[in-house]
Amino acid sequence: MANKDSRIKHNLISSFIYQLVLISLSFLLPRLYLENFGSEVNGVLSTIKQIFTYMCLLEAGVGLATTQALLKRIGKNDFESASRVLSATNIYYIKTGIIYSIIVLIIAVVYAYMIPTSINSNILFFIVILNAIPSLFSYFVQAKYRILMEVDGRKYVINNSETLLQLASNIGKILVLILTDSLILIQLVYCIIALIQLSYLYFYAKHRYKWLDLSAKPDFESISQKNSVLVHQLSGMVFNNTDVILISFLCDFKAVSIYAIYNIFFSQVQNFITSIVSSFTFALGQMFHTDREKFDKLFNVYETFYTMATFIIYTLMAVFLLPLIQIYTSGINDAEYTNTFLVLLFVIMNLIANGKLPANSIIEYSGDFKKTRFYAIWEMIINIAFSVIAIIYMGICGAILGTIAALLYRGIMTVYYSNKKILKRSQLSTYKILISNGVVFALITAVFFVDTFSNVSFLNLMLYGFLHSIWIVGLYFIVNFVFNKSAFKTIFELYRRKKNQ
Repeated sequence: MANKDSRIKHNLISSFIYQLVLISLSFLLPRLYLENFGSEVNGVLSTIKQIFTYMCLLEAGVGLATTQALLKRIGKNDFESASRVLSATNIYYIKTGIIYSIIVLIIAVVYAYMIPTSINSNILFFIVILNAIPSLFSYFVQAKYRILMEVDGRKYVINNSETLLQLASNIGKILVLILTDSLILIQLVYCIIALIQLSYLYFYAKHRYKWLDLSAKPDFESISQKNSVLVHQLSGMVFNNTDVILISFLCDFKAVSIYAIYNIFFSQVQNFITSIVSSFTFALGQMFHTDREKFDKLFNVYETFYTMATFIIYTLMAVFLLPLIQIYTSGINDAEYTNTFLVLLFVIMNLIANGKLPANSIIEYSGDFKKTRFYAIWEMIINIAFSVIAIIYMGICGAILGTIAALLYRGIMTVYYSNKKILKRSQLSTYKILISNGVVFALITAVFFVDTFSNVSFLNLMLYGFLHSIWIVGLYFIVNFVFNKSAFKTIFELYRRKKNQ
């Protein structure tokens, strides 16, 4: 357990540093793209990026199925069985890499030569190919080792290498963009540095896990739920990426650029939350299979504090994001980037999405992917159907409304299944946390609507943000303490026990 505590500590620190670097650098390139190429080119590049995110679905099912299969085996140090699981995973990844290569060529030809854009066709073709090369290396060589490292709690190694990747690649891209305006050279810089980073992770894992034998007899049965897992992952991808694709077809690339700029802020926050949580969920996942009594107690703590932290973050975004976007897009006049309703919808969408994640993690730990796949299928159907209709009548905001409708359905069903079917407890324990935090969010947004601090200067915005965040955070802590004292009691007990050791 002390070993796990050490890894959790390293994971948290490395995740925090990585996200700080990522957030600091991620806003520079889109701004430079807007200044140098305009909103349309930024929209085209954002659309290509989302298409490649969709392409991750090819490995999503086997990736998560492998993670679930390894949790119990690594938790019990059953390395022989773990080798058989990863041997099967390796075979699927090689097959996936071949399929991925074919699809990349098709996308490159279609986007470069069949869809009219303001980017030269040959340049766009090579941008697509360069985008794909790191993923191809991952499929054929590195991906299975990354899964093993995450399950083993060594996410900090991945985080540290990702931090260096982001620093080197973003600085390189910015220098190229300033000096040459070459889109191909910008992508080539990232491609080369990404291959170096993936190679480092490969050699680290080969050295760390000398017990791993990929020639072992593959245990295909252990990851037999990969297709059911894929349905869940597909649903997640539809939630995260369909909006951009639909907007590009039903609106235009300038509308995609507007959506992408808003999404930068929310996606960076989401990445930060996910990175921090993944620093310790490996331990929860292993504990689910080895000590259910302790797991139930700690899960209550995780669910309470995760939900509270999420609501605090998105409440602050609801109040202070619009003026940040106005500052970020100042001087860009080829599209209208100020939209108060869009900010509120983005916040609500992300609150609902994050609100169901603790419950969803229970399904992942238990491996009940097949039994819950129909929830994911219906979520996709609702999302796409509502979004198409709403985009036609409401544009960008319609895309968010369609996603919100799907998330409400999926959230209700996920909370029901994880509590009633797996944890064998009342759903009220989860809804009590969600509703109490939701009431606080509604009260604060009623006092400060999203445009309260519109058009204020950056320094004043920082001052207002600091002052108001103090009482907002305090209010959330008081409400959560009142409605879920047991979680705070567990935290105090753990602290005293740790102090006395």
